[in-house]
Amino acid sequence: MPETGQRQIWVDQARGGDQIAVSKLLATFHSILRARVDKEMGTALKAKMEPEDILQQVYLEVLKQIMRFEGRDPETFLNWILTILDNKLVDTQRALHRQKRDVAREKYPHAVIGNESYFNLLDHLDVHSGTPSRVIRRDEAVGALLASLSHLSDSHRQVIQLRYLQGLSVNETAQKLDKTEAAVVALSGRALEALRTHMDGLGEFTRIS
Repeated sequence: MPETGQRQIWVDQARGGDQIAVSKLLATFHSILRARVDKEMGTALKAKMEPEDILQQVYLEVLKQIMRFEGRDPETFLNWILTILDNKLVDTQRALHRQKRDVAREKYPHAVIGNESYFNLLDHLDVHSGTPSRVIRRDEAVGALLASLSHLSDSHRQVIQLRYLQGLSVNETAQKLDKTEAAVVALSGRALEALRTHMDGLGEFTRIS
């Protein structure tokens, strides 16, 4: 994890609206946030979705609300994210208990089977920082990936979820999106390039050990 001084710089930048800094903070705190989700999800919810599925929703919310963050240091930033996370967990648990439909796949339609899908997407992107000394843990790499996914347009994020996280074929994805197969292939290429560009912008969070 980066030193406190570096995290402070990112918090200052994030408060000014720098979304790259937000992504770096999310990647830094990802292991803490995932542990919180994994602990609080409960057996029933874990049967429906992965911790990463909830964290994607949390990271999207963080990006939407970043200008409302009034803290000034990394600790308050982490606590702010944890509040958003806890609220998301409460909402999701309540939705699950209503049992009106398969909430995990309806409310969160991009659920995946196993977090190895995220590692596979990282391998597919083959993102490198160009600096051999910049190597981070895989959990931080996944955090950077989730943060980067949150920056994509809805269409780009959706096609990546379907094709590379849920593992649907081009034909299956085309049916889901009501597009031609050629359109799905083109959209997939643009989505991966947008994701790769954002990951490249994270610098020290682009190579994994």
